[in-house]
Amino acid sequence: MVFPFYSKSCFFSFSVSVVLAIVPDPKNVRVTSVNMGAVLEWDVSHQAPGNLTYTAEYSSDTAFKAVCQNQTEQRCDFTTVISPYGIYVFQVRAELQEETSQWVKTSEFIPDSNTLIGAPTVRLVSKNGSLEMDIREPVLRVSSLKEVYSRVSYNIKYWREGYEDQVTMMSDIQQTRVGLSRLEPWTRYCVQVQVFIKTFQKRGEFSEVTCETTTTNGRMEPWKIGVVLVVSFVAVSVTFPLLFLLTCYSYKGLKFLFPTAKLPEHFRQYLIEPSSHSNIFMAMQNIPQMDEQYHEVSVISEWMEGPLEEGGPLYSHSERLQGREEEAGKEMEEDEEKYSNTVTHVD
Repeated sequence: MVFPFYSKSCFFSFSVSVVLAIVPDPKNVRVTSVNMGAVLEWDVSHQAPGNLTYTAEYSSDTAFKAVCQNQTEQRCDFTTVISPYGIYVFQVRAELQEETSQWVKTSEFIPDSNTLIGAPTVRLVSKNGSLEMDIREPVLRVSSLKEVYSRVSYNIKYWREGYEDQVTMMSDIQQTRVGLSRLEPWTRYCVQVQVFIKTFQKRGEFSEVTCETTTTNGRMEPWKIGVVLVVSFVAVSVTFPLLFLLTCYSYKGLKFLFPTAKLPEHFRQYLIEPSSHSNIFMAMQNIPQMDEQYHEVSVISEWMEGPLEEGGPLYSHSERLQGREEEAGKEMEEDEEKYSNTVTHVD
């Protein structure tokens, strides 16, 4: 504020101006709106003091209502108090203790017309020589896209990777599942999609670049089929004989390592209890060889008449034979006793 002061003396006049400090107005006041949000933002001049606070209000008819008061942040979010179909005006002022700046107002803000639609989400799948796109609409902060707009469509552009200057456009597509056909097999293609609101001629942000490689369409040329059949026949002709030989040799090897013949029972007993048999064998080896005992036997073919008389020739010969037999029996008993004693000592 400037106050003039005048003085006259000797045809001389002068004036004094007194300048009082004022609070600077917010600069560059604007509304940022993405997906039906509404955020009021502003800037401050470099000459403004650093301890300013701000108050922001909105109006949908004639009266203004405060949403942000005495805050230092240079933004205010009005998303929760607006409707997609309303018409709003926002204003903000700076404050320094008891002094305030002038209110700075925005132009009319219409959410469904002025908001920026974000990018959709795109999923790309390769199938039978073509590419299938699954498009999901962006999520709005207020309501949903199809509830706010009666007609929602998409603009699609795609190109072969490395050939960005050769873009193919598909406009005003209302389906959310779209197929791209007539593509070259085993080639990588990239796509981008944006929302298009025809009522307001509004175009949203493009999605991120999504790329995928195509495959064949499932058809095979006749000469390729012939090559596959020949290779398969050769592989089968070589593989089956090799498997047969391998099976035969494996069976023979197993028969050799694990024979099925069984040992006789006395061999098994001998192998199970080798200690007792070895002791008997050693005892038999240690027994000295005995001389064979034999006696003369005289055969008398002469028969004499009459009874045998004591002291006669036949009688006397019989007595001798009997005596010899008794001696031989005694010697055999002695030999058996000696053999049993030897075996007992070895055990």
